[in-house]
Amino acid sequence: MWRTTSLLFVALTIAIGGMLSMQWKAYSKQDSHIVDHFEKAIQVLTIQSSGKDLLISQRITGLSKEKEYKVIIPNQLFHWTCVKDNGDLCESKDEDPQTFLPDDSTLVFQYTIPIQKEDASFFLSEWTTKIPEVMIKTTNIEVIDTFRRKGTWVAGAPLKGLKELDLIDYYLFTGVGDAPSLYWQPSSLHKDQESNQIAYYSEQLGEKNGLQFEELENLKGFPFLSVVFTDQFIEQSSKGILITSPNLKEEDLKRKLINQYYETKFKEMLNEDKWLLDVFTSYTAKLEPETEKGMAILKELHKKLSAEEMRKLFNRVNNESADITAAKLDGFIYDLKGLQTRFFSLNKSEPRSFSPFYYYDSRKIIINEKEKSEIEAIYKENSLLYPFLETLTGLGFEVTMLPDDDAILVIKDNNSYRFYLNRNIFIYNEEDYGLLENPLTNLNGKYYISKQWLQQLFKVSIDEGEKGIRISL
Repeated sequence: MWRTTSLLFVALTIAIGGMLSMQWKAYSKQDSHIVDHFEKAIQVLTIQSSGKDLLISQRITGLSKEKEYKVIIPNQLFHWTCVKDNGDLCESKDEDPQTFLPDDSTLVFQYTIPIQKEDASFFLSEWTTKIPEVMIKTTNIEVIDTFRRKGTWVAGAPLKGLKELDLIDYYLFTGVGDAPSLYWQPSSLHKDQESNQIAYYSEQLGEKNGLQFEELENLKGFPFLSVVFTDQFIEQSSKGILITSPNLKEEDLKRKLINQYYETKFKEMLNEDKWLLDVFTSYTAKLEPETEKGMAILKELHKKLSAEEMRKLFNRVNNESADITAAKLDGFIYDLKGLQTRFFSLNKSEPRSFSPFYYYDSRKIIINEKEKSEIEAIYKENSLLYPFLETLTGLGFEVTMLPDDDAILVIKDNNSYRFYLNRNIFIYNEEDYGLLENPLTNLNGKYYISKQWLQQLFKVSIDEGEKGIRISL
């Protein structure tokens, strides 16, 4: 029985491959995210629906003929096998059960995916075989449905063809990149419109016609997204499909769509770094941030950057094709201002706390003729500040924090200084001195002092050269 089914699938995939070959060239030009060291290939996925499972053939073409490929098979794939076009099993150079030689530059995998309930919606995300060293340029999905015809198939790729015949339905989806997610529900869905790379599916015809968000127009390279408005499945999003409630407010939908866009920009983000998605989504959608840290970050950016600089920063991110990291964002600000910052990097490394925005001086710090690579001066407004403890320690002072007095004690030779952290006074050799301002600046729990106060209080010499800053007594 399985042998007969395998031969049937081979015949089907050959026919489909011929029918779709003309489309491969057109869609391959759309992929601008290909990494050079990966091999490039195209794939055709054929799905035949039955009562309790899906019978799938995955055909990958464009491989090296004499090269052996290792495959990764998700756990949910059953009855998995690799076959040639004539129905024979694939060959291998070694005894590894997951390495195979292509047959005329092609590998064909066949497997089934069980469906627990015949009349219940299902969502497939990781449902294909992977070859780690191969990058899929285009994916064509053909659904051959004789069993689930009353329902609707949706993929995270454009629907290019749908034929409803007397006994069988054919769906053809064609998209850029690897296999998108696939969704089926037992009731009819109507495809209302497709604009800005977004296809809307709803249960009432024309229900979502007219949906349009001007904030999406400047988002370059918006990935294709199928949005399904339904109550028949839990809210979920993955690989080109967003399933959500038909009662979702337009404002919330706009946030979700823009968030989907920035998820493709920040692919390596960890869960605790979701504040960064919140920042970019909120700014672009013109909505309030949803996280406390996102709100603090956006407020700080508005303080340090002009409206035009903010616009340029976000446009730079939107126009960037490669993955965006926190370090890259700091680099974008340097390109704007000509000043170094670690604002995004510091906040990424401390996900549960907030680090304020400041610029730092990239020049070397040399104290008493010794380079201090761990010390850096920072800018607050137009003043250059030096780290208080590290600078004085490097100059030979003994510095002690006095938590009970909320003060810092500094001693050198026969001189002592006591600085109060929250009062504009200090004690020098047991005499009180009032000041118009506190000489210490607290930035995120670390204390800094300006050049003027260092010189005035400690008689320090500071020579700010082009490549280095020399500090000495």
